Amino acid sequence: MTATAQPTTAEPAIAADVSALGRLRRSTEDTATMLWRDMIRTARQPEMLVFAVVMGVFFLVLFNYVFGGAIGMGAGVDYLQFLVPGVFVITALQGAQQTSMGFAADLAEGVTDRFRSLPMSQVAVIAGRTIADAVRNLIGLILVALLALVMGYRFDSAAGAVAAIALTTAIGFSFSWLGAAIAAKVRQPDMVGMLSMFWLFPLMLASTAFTPADSMPGWLQPFATYQPISVAADAVRGLCEGTPATTDLTLAAAWTIGLLVVFVPVSVRLYQQSP
Repeated sequence: MTATAQPTTAEPAIAADVSALGRLRRSTEDTATMLWRDMIRTARQPEMLVFAVVMGVFFLVLFNYVFGGAIGMGAGVDYLQFLVPGVFVITALQGAQQTSMGFAADLAEGVTDRFRSLPMSQVAVIAGRTIADAVRNLIGLILVALLALVMGYRFDSAAGAVAAIALTTAIGFSFSWLGAAIAAKVRQPDMVGMLSMFWLFPLMLASTAFTPADSMPGWLQPFATYQPISVAADAVRGLCEGTPATTDLTLAAAWTIGLLVVFVPVSVRLYQQSP
């Protein structure tokens, strides 16, 4: 009696496991489908990739040739070597801004209404877009790196260059989820663009992406040192120069994971609640 009852009690657990695996598989397949959709759109709208690269090139050329002499002399650094890792991070953040504006456009135009009516994972709608934007960021970063090499920048090693670009892509991916949360809440592309600039530019300019923290006023240095863009720039800089600091890498990983932990569920919840 007891022996025959044991398989019966195990069946619900087995069914639950199968159901959980099935949901995970379906979500993965739906995410891959949405990723393919967004990659096709990128191929048909190459200006999206061009914009990401142009912004990186703009900051690289402007700061190096216009401000580089003054900043480099004042800080006592080879400014091009200092600047390029920071531009990597800024390029990735511009990609995150495109996530925000593109997702808001889909929401405003009713594109996502069709996805809601389909028997598909709603997480995949945002995940596919953010992963596609991460791929676009990766391509943009490689192109910016090639331009930097032409301008005279030198990585310490090929492995360091790969690690720096990989870390920058991961950081940009985490910020894309922040952008998706803003878009899901606001839904208006113009307003989303203004809000994105509102948080991006203060963090970008008051960071170590363009200027060493010790050249800033004393009251600003703690903020400039530990805010996420500075942490990311310092970590990427260490990988590029072959002198990675454990503290910088740990803080960069903590910010990246923290942004994902907070904004993945928030963006999905806001998207599901949007009218």
